[in-house]
Amino acid sequence: MGGNYVQQTPVMDAAGDDEIDLRELLGIVLAGWPLIAITAAVVIALGVLYAWAAPRIYSADALIQVEQDSSAMDAALGDMSDLLGKESPVTAEVELLKSRMIVGQVVDDLRLTIHAEPSYFPVIGRPLARRYVPTPDAPVSEPLIGGLRRFAWGGESIGITALEVPRSLIGKSLILQALMDQTFRIFYDGNVLLQGKVGERVQSADSGLTVFVQSLVAAPGTEFELRRDERITTISGLTQQLKVVEKGKDSGILSVSLEGRDPDLTRDIVNHQVNAYQRQNVERKSAEAEQTLEFLNNQLPNLRADVESSEAALNNYRLKQGSADLSMETQLVLQQSVELETSRVSLEQKREEALQRFTASHPMIQAIDRQLAQVRDEQSSITNQVKKLPETQQELLRLSRDVEVNTTLYTQLLNSAQELQVVKAGTVGNVRIVDHALTAIEPTKPKVALVLALSGVLGLFLGLVVVFVRRALHSGVDDPAAVENGLGLPTYCAIPYSQLQQRINRMIKRGRAVGSRLLATTDPNGTTIEALRSLRTALHFGQIEAKNNIVMLTGPSPGLGKSFVASNLGAVLATSGKRIVVVDLDLRRGRLHEYFSGDRAPGISDLIAGSASLTDVLNPTSVDNLHFIPTGTIPPNPAELLLSDKLGELLAFLSSKYDTVIIDTPPVLAVTDAAVVGRFAGTTLLVLKAGEHPLRAIDDTVKRLLSAGVAVRGTIFNQVGRQGQGRYGYKYGYSYGYYNYDYKPKASKKSPAA
Repeated sequence: MGGNYVQQTPVMDAAGDDEIDLRELLGIVLAGWPLIAITAAVVIALGVLYAWAAPRIYSADALIQVEQDSSAMDAALGDMSDLLGKESPVTAEVELLKSRMIVGQVVDDLRLTIHAEPSYFPVIGRPLARRYVPTPDAPVSEPLIGGLRRFAWGGESIGITALEVPRSLIGKSLILQALMDQTFRIFYDGNVLLQGKVGERVQSADSGLTVFVQSLVAAPGTEFELRRDERITTISGLTQQLKVVEKGKDSGILSVSLEGRDPDLTRDIVNHQVNAYQRQNVERKSAEAEQTLEFLNNQLPNLRADVESSEAALNNYRLKQGSADLSMETQLVLQQSVELETSRVSLEQKREEALQRFTASHPMIQAIDRQLAQVRDEQSSITNQVKKLPETQQELLRLSRDVEVNTTLYTQLLNSAQELQVVKAGTVGNVRIVDHALTAIEPTKPKVALVLALSGVLGLFLGLVVVFVRRALHSGVDDPAAVENGLGLPTYCAIPYSQLQQRINRMIKRGRAVGSRLLATTDPNGTTIEALRSLRTALHFGQIEAKNNIVMLTGPSPGLGKSFVASNLGAVLATSGKRIVVVDLDLRRGRLHEYFSGDRAPGISDLIAGSASLTDVLNPTSVDNLHFIPTGTIPPNPAELLLSDKLGELLAFLSSKYDTVIIDTPPVLAVTDAAVVGRFAGTTLLVLKAGEHPLRAIDDTVKRLLSAGVAVRGTIFNQVGRQGQGRYGYKYGYSYGYYNYDYKPKASKKSPAA
């Protein structure tokens, strides 16, 4: 009868190293996608928890315009305004806004040294309380559990207008507990310090504590945290949180912003800050005008006395000389002399005022000195002209000049004083509040969408890191040459990974497998079955020197695919016309019956125990010449059962009736069953999962078998080329040749023993 034979030919991988590396990385990622997905899900869940539980931060801001200092006082004083100073630069205004003088006023006005808030249950208490909406019938929320009444769950509030504590308790947390009938008591370190009533100022002489609770909304038993901080500490903390920046270069527009948990308190702090700054600016400008006005008021009486004295002297002289008048020439000289003398006196006053702020080497004072020297030179010239006049005219000129000069100076200062009084009354400063802070509706932090997006990205990144780190730390052998060189064990076969078999396994676990469960019948021409055919050939030559035809399959650990190899190897051997029986001696977790669509019991454990016969446990399969024996009822003592003499008799009988007996056994490093069964086998092969076992684990497996008198003939590498398994893998090309060969298939599926 004709058949076809598949010749397997290795094909060289034409892709470059970069392509191999990329394919390997992609394989590692695809193989580790469950771990990546779990890691990402955990990080995203943490991000969701953070976005839900994190305290909400609200922002408030105000705008201030610092205008150029061109006040009415400058117009009133003229050149004298230079001596009163100019506006501070914007950088100086920023520092002034954050000074202790301004921030301290805000702290005092809003009583920020007093900290009082409800006690919340860790993590979930604050977000739950934040979402509670009080109603007239239920002003506060009920606790999740009755025994947690001391925590606040929503709607609780407290208002404290005074809190004085002794020095030893400054900065320490006190506990205020609400009681019945609007009463309360305050604890510290388990001791009651004070007990009082809402709306009354309460003082304790023993503890030195004074408190005035203005309002309290809470169920009896609810606790609040109280703390009185140092004023300087509160000022420093608020100064660090306050942000003052100029919007645009040289714009003169300052933005004052603050972030906090309470939107109303944050708004009030910013508004108090800008109002206090504007108020001090007005007071500073008003103080400048007040200081100048005080100086002028001190000078006016002296000048008035000088006017009166000079007028009296002039009148006395005229009476004495008989109402002498000035000639036209003398009047011209008088006019020039008065102007020069007025200028001199004015310059000397300016110099005196400037010396109060600057040294004599200052450019302003030197400029005044130069003007004075010029005026004095002109006065000297006038003096020479006066000397040429008659003596009567000279004296009359001198007296008239004193009257004119003193009157002019007095009139100027009197006008300046009156204008400064108007300036003082209407001072507005050079600071204007453009925008006051408003109550924020939505929090600025946390940004939920951003947190979730970053959580997703971070989760995927950490998942990739975990997969690659795990891959780097995993020292599993994925190259059969490493086992051959390190332990001297030949590789009988390298079985490529099969996605179809993976799907079949999933269907078996879910109980939804339909049709054949053997890959040898489902995909007989696949690369995986071709590899098992090469194993058939290797076994043919390997069993020549074996003591019997019993082949035992075992491995270092569970999950290697021993049952898959045993069942499909049996099917491949049976299709060549040999009589094959597969025995499941994994009496702990045997799964061989699942591949043959059979039942677990009755099986070999029942046969050894005497509760079943060989006919009962020997099952035919859908493959001709292939039978299997399941595990049977899971015994409480598998190792002792395997030591029974009946097992040896059974295996000897099967060996005589079948061409090959394949035994599936438990892993060596987990239990000793394989070492017990191995003494009956002529050929023992280790099934290894590519990339799964360190070389040391394989070595320990071989040594344990050797110590029990079981020699390992070689290894079978299973699932080679699995996604993420590593570089080692096979690529196959196939050429199909048709050959005629004769064989006589067995017509009956019945067991020979039947």
